[in-house]
This record gives sequence, C-alpha cells and structure tokens, in this order.
Amino acid sequence: MGTILKYVFYLILIVVIFLVGRGIYEGSIDSDTTVGEVVEQVDAGAKNMVKSGSETVEKAADDYKKAPKKDIVID
Repeated sequence: MGTILKYVFYLILIVVIFLVGRGIYEGSIDSDTTVGEVVEQVDAGAKNMVKSGSETVEKAADDYKKAPKKDIVID
C-alpha cells in the first residue's frame, strides 16, 4: 500500500511541476504572482487535465463499442 501511495505522490508532484512550468513559460506566472494565484492556476490546470483525460477515455470506449468485434487468431 505504501508503494502505491508513493507513486501517487510522485505523479501529483510531476503534474504540479508541469503546470507551474507551463505557467512560467506562458508568462502567467512571474515575479509578481502570489502563491494563492499559483495554487488557483495549478488547480484549474489539474481539473482541465482530468476532464480532458476522462473525455478521451469516454470517446475511446464509445469507439470501441461501435467497432465490429473480430476474433483474434494466433498462428
């Protein structure tokens, strides 16, 4: 259980670093930005990433359901 929590923590840390880095690159985070504003931007970015991911998975599942089922033949 501890290993799973460790990996979840690392994943969250990577997402936060990515979102802060993207904010700095885009110019929305600069030397005048407060910590609260950074937290709000990271929160909004994380929500958008989750929403986009869930929409992609839902679309892929719908596409899979519509596709004709084929037998898998292994030679």
